[in-house]
Amino acid sequence: MKSRRKILTNILRGIVAVAIVFSFAFPIYFTINVSLSSKTYISIGSLLPDLYLGNWKDLLTLERWANAIRNSLIISAACVLVGLILAIPAGYVFARIRFGGDRHFFFWLLTNRMAPPVVLSIPYLLMFRSMGIWDTQYGTVLAFMVFNIPIAIWLIASFVVTIPREIDYAAFLDGYSIWRYFRRILLPVIAPGIAVTAFFIWMYSWNEMFLASVVTSARSKTLTAELLTTVGRLGWGIEYGVASAGAVVTLIPGLALLYWARKYLIRGFTFGRL
Repeated sequence: MKSRRKILTNILRGIVAVAIVFSFAFPIYFTINVSLSSKTYISIGSLLPDLYLGNWKDLLTLERWANAIRNSLIISAACVLVGLILAIPAGYVFARIRFGGDRHFFFWLLTNRMAPPVVLSIPYLLMFRSMGIWDTQYGTVLAFMVFNIPIAIWLIASFVVTIPREIDYAAFLDGYSIWRYFRRILLPVIAPGIAVTAFFIWMYSWNEMFLASVVTSARSKTLTAELLTTVGRLGWGIEYGVASAGAVVTLIPGLALLYWARKYLIRGFTFGRL
């Protein structure tokens, strides 16, 4: 009886595992299939691609798509750079220094991340137009930073907390300046936290669609925002093939970064910091 129950349990677990894998893998496969298809319509019955590369050629050669990919790479990289420069010292301050209203200020930062982008979309549109930074790459980076900085500070602070304060005291007693302490001790120790923070900043910036479509128009439109406007070149239909190729491109950096940062993410979950 127990062996039968064990067999049935294993069968049910296998069925559930296959269903979960299928539910996640099939949309990705279907997207790749459409990107390699020459058909102008989507048919779920045709599961085998005809290996048509015209959609990928259009994605990489048409100006609006190539410009969108370039904008996404530049904006996401700038967000990571600016985010780390601001979040590392801020995270250290919140983790090590107590000052009036620090907890309230830290909570206020997190509420900025929890707020949906639609709340700030109209103010951003009006302010950026009046400041002359609408539809610019640095304006888009500035808009994304409002949501990236809070989560970056929270992650960095959570890793700094794991470092014993005695290390700080010993370094300063040895005559280390704050910048030398950062360069020689803090940054190497929290390198996994920096990697995890960079991963999340990149993913939030690379995948943001709604806010990017509000603060950009043509010159600085990102790839995800461009996917919202995939009307045909003749103005009569949707470019399913090119849009699917663009969707596949949006997956590549995330999968690559996830593979690179997997051990750091596991360490963060193990320490209970993520």
